[in-house]
Amino acid sequence: MKQTLKYILQYVLENQKLAETKHSIIIALNGAIVALILGYLKNANTVIKSLNWAVIFFCGLSIIISFFALHSRAVKVRTKVKKLEDINLLYYNNLAQMSSGELINNIIKYYDFPSTYLPDNFDKDLASTIVATSIVVSIKYKLFNKSTFFCVIGIVCALVMFAMVGVNL
Repeated sequence: MKQTLKYILQYVLENQKLAETKHSIIIALNGAIVALILGYLKNANTVIKSLNWAVIFFCGLSIIISFFALHSRAVKVRTKVKKLEDINLLYYNNLAQMSSGELINNIIKYYDFPSTYLPDNFDKDLASTIVATSIVVSIKYKLFNKSTFFCVIGIVCALVMFAMVGVNL
């Protein structure tokens, strides 16, 4: 049981690292876009100024969301059991919806452990860590989707502005 739990935890931690890397890339991309368009703030055209401020707003919003996603958070692990139709014990979103006891029971059921297996406190602690980390990873991916949405809006506004003015680097 411990080996299975450790493997699942390692898999969830890899997803967490991937989510944090994606947020770091979004922050860098937005920073580059904002730095690129700051020179256009002097433009007298109202439409260009409006587009410029829109780019700064949307990219700034994307950066703020990504910073929130990179911030550590405390998570409560649920004890109520939820029914899942498609149980994948390696998918962070499924794990985030389980309680630690339910995770242990599902491992026993789906990975052919003896039904008489009694988990010890280490098993329970590992299961709680897996569930809590999965909740954090799920939140990070949801925030990444929001951050990416605002980043794309900022990029579109920048492209429209560049099309109207031309790129003067």
